[in-house]
Amino acid sequence: MNGAGQRAHDRSRSREVVPAPAPIERIVEAQSRGDWESVTQLLEQHWSSLLRTSRAAMREVVNALPDAVLEAKSRWSAARQYLNFAPDDGRVRRVRFDFEAAQPNEAGELIDDLAQFTGQTAHERGQGHFRGAAAFAATAIEAVNGASPAEVRTLRPLLPGLRVQWATSLLFAGDIRAALTEFESAYDDAVAFDSDRMATAAAGSIALVHSLTGDFVLARSWLRRQPTALNGGLGGPGGGDGGPGDAVTVMGVLAAANIAIDELNVEEARAWLAKDPGDEVAPEQWALRLGVASRLEVLRGDPLAQSLRNRAAIRARPAHLSEDGLNGCALRFSDVGIRLALKDARGAAESLAALEAGDSELHRQAALIAHVWRLVRAGEHVQAVAVMESVPAGGRSLRVGMELLAAATVIHMRAGATARAAALFRTLTTMVAEQGFNGVLMRFGDAEYEALCLSSGVQLNAHQVRRALIAELHTDAPAVEPEIKLTARERVVLRHLLQSRKLNDIATLEHVSPNTVKTQLRSLFKKLGVSSRDDAIKVGRGNPGLWSDSGL
Repeated sequence: MNGAGQRAHDRSRSREVVPAPAPIERIVEAQSRGDWESVTQLLEQHWSSLLRTSRAAMREVVNALPDAVLEAKSRWSAARQYLNFAPDDGRVRRVRFDFEAAQPNEAGELIDDLAQFTGQTAHERGQGHFRGAAAFAATAIEAVNGASPAEVRTLRPLLPGLRVQWATSLLFAGDIRAALTEFESAYDDAVAFDSDRMATAAAGSIALVHSLTGDFVLARSWLRRQPTALNGGLGGPGGGDGGPGDAVTVMGVLAAANIAIDELNVEEARAWLAKDPGDEVAPEQWALRLGVASRLEVLRGDPLAQSLRNRAAIRARPAHLSEDGLNGCALRFSDVGIRLALKDARGAAESLAALEAGDSELHRQAALIAHVWRLVRAGEHVQAVAVMESVPAGGRSLRVGMELLAAATVIHMRAGATARAAALFRTLTTMVAEQGFNGVLMRFGDAEYEALCLSSGVQLNAHQVRRALIAELHTDAPAVEPEIKLTARERVVLRHLLQSRKLNDIATLEHVSPNTVKTQLRSLFKKLGVSSRDDAIKVGRGNPGLWSDSGL
């Protein structure tokens, strides 16, 4: 073979062995040169196969489509919403999304509408507009409920991810009943189509709701129903390899921590919170995790550091993210508990008033519990009974029911009705044994608790557990004279010290020089009568009034 023939042969062999570019490579190449017509044609041609092999790259391309393309063909807006909000689980049977061949009876228009509503509900929720998010979610749910059986069959593989979005919006708006219904439907659809991620998200969310309302038996049941491949079984905080880095596990983790707190199991609650993926992975749940962490620190008897973390987290976000729905309820209820633990009566009253102003069911339940116990502690028993009797029995959650039963027990005992108090206490302890809600027993003072155990014949160790927790804390804070008053800048510096921040970090955060911070520290130490950071921190921990007068 001569030279020219050999070169021709080599070119022929080269053409035989070099594979053609993959569809996604051709799409990305067309995108790079701005050939959007080729991009959309290739996407339409290879839609189904790309969903299985290149979903992340598809999402980037579709999100980059110019407005002119979206306006020219409305289906591309729906495609964008679908890719952004549908589940990524590789085992989910992919929904048909045929651009050219979709007929009206194949749910094509309904898919477009649902994708739009889902995108809108997620956007509104991300902006903290929870009522608006719930309205879009309700519209989407109504559209599905009005769909034909054929449309529903076409939609079902897509519904788990969409339903989780809708239910989450309803939950954050405070509509827990509607949210539970939608989460349960999402779970059923997810199981039917082998979507472990959506099943985990739905079951964990349901468990969290039940942990908030006090039905711990149901909460534990739903935790066990989460797929083990993702969450390590969620049967215990130490088991399994998966879960902590995935946003779909966060609601179940917070539910498990919440239950452990109510069981007075501090170590287990800590272990669960250590599995929480955190704000970077699951940013929407920031207020919920603060609420659970606050309950843990109040139980431990050391809420000071958590109050500072809460304050910093709230100030770092737009105000509307903290004012409404589930976020507002979690933050205000935890703030009432923190302020009561810190003996800040004025602050507790303000937080309670803000909690009572909320209009969701969770707000009403949390405010009722806080209001009744505030009256009981103040000895205003007639008013407490009036508030308790204003709540219909059918409208009480299990948590509310047990809290009110405990309050009634205290009131009867203080009124001298020992036999009635003992009978109520026996009923309460039976419910506690069934649900594991040991935390409600911490409402009783030591003397009351021991007298009730004696008169009722019930023997429990909840207060011994509490004493052991308190004994773990350091109580050697130096005494501070009550007339000591810190300046606004000194209070700021003390709060930074309580958060273990170094001098240079404080200077950076406050936009001042390190020398300025040194001067403020010297002044602070002098007023507190200490000579070191550690001693100043001890003083601050033992005397929250020094720095909390500007708000926790």
